[in-house]
Amino acid sequence: MTTDARYVQIAALSTLLVLEIWAFDLGATPLQALVTVGTALVVQAASCRATGTPFDWRSPLVTGLSLSLLLRSADPLSWVAAAAVGIGSKFLLRIGGKHVFNPACFAIVAMLATGQVWVSPGLWGNATWLALMVAGFGGLVLARSSRLDIALAFLASYGALLLGRCLWLGDPLTIPAHQMQSGALLIFSLFMITDPRSTPDSRSGRMVFAFAVAAIGYHLQFRWQVREGLFYALAAVSLATPLIDRWRPSARFAWSGTREA
Repeated sequence: MTTDARYVQIAALSTLLVLEIWAFDLGATPLQALVTVGTALVVQAASCRATGTPFDWRSPLVTGLSLSLLLRSADPLSWVAAAAVGIGSKFLLRIGGKHVFNPACFAIVAMLATGQVWVSPGLWGNATWLALMVAGFGGLVLARSSRLDIALAFLASYGALLLGRCLWLGDPLTIPAHQMQSGALLIFSLFMITDPRSTPDSRSGRMVFAFAVAAIGYHLQFRWQVREGLFYALAAVSLATPLIDRWRPSARFAWSGTREA
């Protein structure tokens, strides 16, 4: 029996969180992680009970870990709210049985609107070895959940846009290389835009989806100076997933052996 890819994803995100807390001084704390992950699990359990859906701890744990890595706030209530909003979106915002948004992305966008949180921008900076470790973990996860294509399409599109901007401005090539090593970008690329429950079912649809997110996110970041542009872009393009699925219908993804909300 094939191991659920989320186990590998949880191992990868947990490893990164431990390194961020104890090896790098980047703002994450054990308390924030405990509150965020705990809230995600509690809200998932309560929502499953209310809807008669079997409880599955793996997806809310992935959401809680992702928020612990990316989201920052000095207010503990914001940690609770982010996890609750993200998990709640899975149950309240659905079309055709699919999530409209990736839960962590929706939580980040919603909480940014409050002005009480921010996204950790660079995370591990130039720690290339750590970036490669994330990429290795993520590649394994995505290969097992048939979403490696959307990650590669997004990274290729976004990287090409950064390279084109660099050449246009006459900047050194080290600038786009440094931008592509961002820990936040890698987590976004490997564990967020690749969510099989909120992305198009067909491969061709996922290619269109990935390019649209890269193009809109790039425009927001460099034309409008919106640092969190990729998260806004993913949330916006996710609204088009039902239309893409109708345009390019394909088999619906489901985690093996589960009936998850």
